[in-house]
Amino acid sequence: MNYQTTQPPKTSPDRARVADLLSRYPRVSRNEVGEILTFMRTGPHLEIGLLTSNRHLKPNLDSFMEDHKSHFRVKWVEGAAVIGGIAALLATLWLLWESLA
Repeated sequence: MNYQTTQPPKTSPDRARVADLLSRYPRVSRNEVGEILTFMRTGPHLEIGLLTSNRHLKPNLDSFMEDHKSHFRVKWVEGAAVIGGIAALLATLWLLWESLA
């Protein structure tokens, strides 16, 4: 069993920064909007979940998501990659089945 002698930080600086930006959302610069978008697309899922569960930020976060919903859609290339991967897996399994039969 491991014992930690130091306490991990309670909030990550990224989440705290994004929470601050979202708290003043309509009045943020383009660079700050980019920071929020980057965090929401690439940040740790737990951190994003903690951010989205904050009741004080909910109205601003909902407004932000509505204004920037095009950034959160699945792109056709991503969908095609998933479909291609599934097709390749099914083809491999079929070939394996045929070789063993």
